[in-house]
Amino acid sequence: MTKLVRCRDNGGKEFHGRLEGDVIVPLTGELSSLHPAAGLAPARLDQVTLLAPVKPTKIVAVGPNYHAHLKGGKPPPRPFYWLKPASALLDPGGCVVIPGFVPIACHESELAIVIGRTTHNVSLNDAPHHILGYTCINDVTAGDVAHPEVFLPSMEFIDGKIFDTFAPLGPIIDTAIDPSNLLIQCRLNGEVRQHHRTSDMIFHPHKLVAMISRVLTLYPGDVIATGSPPGVGKLSDGDIVEVEVEGIGVLRHSVSISEHT
Repeated sequence: MTKLVRCRDNGGKEFHGRLEGDVIVPLTGELSSLHPAAGLAPARLDQVTLLAPVKPTKIVAVGPNYHAHLKGGKPPPRPFYWLKPASALLDPGGCVVIPGFVPIACHESELAIVIGRTTHNVSLNDAPHHILGYTCINDVTAGDVAHPEVFLPSMEFIDGKIFDTFAPLGPIIDTAIDPSNLLIQCRLNGEVRQHHRTSDMIFHPHKLVAMISRVLTLYPGDVIATGSPPGVGKLSDGDIVEVEVEGIGVLRHSVSISEHT
């Protein structure tokens, strides 16, 4: 399958598809067994709107997950886990809306794992068979994430990730890519803010799936945000953010600060 998208055509119909160049082959079925949809003609990219490639029941965010954050210190036995609700999901090209009462919100560009089948208490060896593929995510967080000594004792450490629109996701899922050594970048208004490789991860994506599945059940379409590399920073009204993961693509979105929420 390799490159998987979810999109909406001009008639409002939503469907998954296999991306072949600039053509989308419509698919049907469960995530673990998608196959060409009979009677549906291929569509060009310019004929559809790309949506978040899955509709998760939840997004599990983790951190810290890069050795660079440890500054030579001992790795933790496991990362922190946070849950982002389905209501945080944002389609590619959407707008992250930061409530006016939030003093600061930060970008966190990350590789995202997409779960392909129900996953509970799986072994490390079995974990890869439960992964549909990988995509891009911006794990937007309220709070001063760039300064852990400020963030950890704050209330935002508890609830900073759950706001509506705080989980831009997409634009595609790559079902065949090796996540072990991918370049992750974040560009804010064209300026590179994050530039790091997944080879520096403390916990490989397969390990994360195994560990998290011992805590809660993951369902098809659920997402694990694998942790942000160094360089997180403040978002401001009018910003344009691009999260790029090597071999997967670029996730773009804008930012707005609302004084009415």
